[in-house]
Amino acid sequence: MHPRKAPRETEVDRLLRNAQEDAERLLRHAKEDAERLLKNSQEDAERLLRHAREDVGRLAQDQGAEETIPPNVSIKKDKLYTIGEMSSRLAHDLQNPLTIIKNTIELLNLKNPNLDKKTKESYDRIERAANKMSQQIHDVLDYVRTSNLVMEKTSILTLLKDTISGLSIPTNAKIILPDQNVDIYGDVKQLEIVFSNLILNAVQARDDGGRVMIQASEIDDYTIIDVIDNGRGIEKEHLPRIFEPLFTTKPGGTGLGLASCKSIIENHGGTIECSSIVNKGTVFTIRLPRY
Repeated sequence: MHPRKAPRETEVDRLLRNAQEDAERLLRHAKEDAERLLKNSQEDAERLLRHAREDVGRLAQDQGAEETIPPNVSIKKDKLYTIGEMSSRLAHDLQNPLTIIKNTIELLNLKNPNLDKKTKESYDRIERAANKMSQQIHDVLDYVRTSNLVMEKTSILTLLKDTISGLSIPTNAKIILPDQNVDIYGDVKQLEIVFSNLILNAVQARDDGGRVMIQASEIDDYTIIDVIDNGRGIEKEHLPRIFEPLFTTKPGGTGLGLASCKSIIENHGGTIECSSIVNKGTVFTIRLPRY
């Protein structure tokens, strides 16, 4: 008997294999660039901020010093600005290969609905990694991006529905919108960044998706919004630091999402606070001026 020949690779199989290899290679390179960028930026920012605080502390203790900022503090401030600009540009550059990867995977899944289990798992793994990197890039861009507020009045339900429509929410997560449709005054695009961060954090607080309840009310001259989850909660010792740039308890997190939320809300003249009980849940409370 003649030995059985292996089935010949078809043109479609070859294209699929090449597309998968290209996607994996692009993802690997983009991931390496993103990790290197994030690590270097975090280390530089932490070091410069630490030195700047030390310089300001020494200045405050020096009774005979003139009330001026030392030149080296100004230089460090310029370096921090440069790091922000560099991070923004590199993040934009990394979005291009990520977009190619995500579009390629989506196209392959559409054209080949009956993929074998191993190939499907590979595609899903690539898609999850690309989505995770994309979210990290968005965190960096949201934090370093500066723009003037474009203030307008909208309803909280409209704002939340538009925000949720752009998110990838697990099917096992339940989001409960406010019963009361109060008005909210602010920059819609920037407020969407705030609520997308808070909602995603709340969803990720439980492995099974959990429940996220959003409540809204008007008290005196303020609109109050509570984002409540029933997740794992935040350790008491971590609560004072959760809005600090670069502080995170999530593996692979940038530590910029909540810092961006705080910056945006404070630019609106409002406040954001957090309370949490471990293994019970977390509440983020936002207060925004109504006018």
